[in-house]
Amino acid sequence: MLGSPMDASRLSAALTDFYAPGLAADTYVERAFALTARLLPFSLNSHGVLDKRTGVLSANFDAAPAGLADAFAAFGRLMGKYPVFSFDPSVNGGKPYSARDFYSRPSLQDLDIYQEVYRPMGFADHCFVHVPAGPEEVVVHGFMRESKAFDQREKAVLEILQPHLANGRALALLVTEAKDLPVAPELFAHAGFTPRECDVLFWLTRGKTNHEIAKTLQLRDDSVSRHLQAIYSKLAVDHRVAAVLAGLALARRLHAELCATRGGVELAVATR
Repeated sequence: MLGSPMDASRLSAALTDFYAPGLAADTYVERAFALTARLLPFSLNSHGVLDKRTGVLSANFDAAPAGLADAFAAFGRLMGKYPVFSFDPSVNGGKPYSARDFYSRPSLQDLDIYQEVYRPMGFADHCFVHVPAGPEEVVVHGFMRESKAFDQREKAVLEILQPHLANGRALALLVTEAKDLPVAPELFAHAGFTPRECDVLFWLTRGKTNHEIAKTLQLRDDSVSRHLQAIYSKLAVDHRVAAVLAGLALARRLHAELCATRGGVELAVATR
C-alpha cells in the first residue's frame, strides 16, 4: 500500500499522465518509464520482451551506461539457468519480486550471472515486474539499483502499478491497431448502443476527455458523464480505461462480423 495521502496523490497524477491521449504502441515504453520513475528510485529501468518461439530477448533501457551491451548479452546467455532471472511468470506467484528475495547478498554475489552482469555494472539488486502478454512472448519491466536492495514497500508500489502496466500495454496495442480500422460511430449501433452513446463511445476510444467529447458533440459535460455511465453498464466495465479497452475490442469484432456477413464493408472515418 502507499504510505500517505501524498503518495496516493502522486500515484493518481502519474497514472493520469500515463493514460493520457497519445498512448500507443510506439509510446508505451516511454510512458511506462516515466510512470515508474515518478514513484520509486532505481539506477536503470528496462522493458524486456522474450520471444518464446525463438528464445530471443530484446529490451529497451532508459539510459545507456558504459558496459550495458556486454552485460545485456551476458544476461541473455545466463538467464535460463536461474528461475529468478528467466522471465518465468510463475515466479513469486506472478507478483513483483527482486533477486534479493531469493538470494542473500553473499549467495547472489557467488552466481556467475552476478559476476558477469551485475558486478560490472555496479548493481546490487534487480526487481522484476511481469506484464501479461500473448502466448508467444513474455514481457517484463526490470529495475536495477546500485545501492540497497528493493524493500517490501517499493515492491508493494510495483504491485499496484502492475495491472496498470498491463492495461496500458493492451490499450496501446489496441489503439495502434484501431488506427487502421475503418470505424465510424454508427458501427456501435450493431451492439445495442443508442445513436448518442455511439458518438460518445467512438470519441472515448479515440482518447478524448469528457470535456473534449462534450465540445465535439456540442453537449454539456454532465450529459457526457451520463452517457458514459450507460456505456460502462452495457460494456460491463466500471472505469474509463476498461471501457476504452472493451470499446476497441468491440469495434474490431463488429467490423470483422460485418465484413464476414456482407462480403466486406466500408465505413466513413471521422477526421476530428
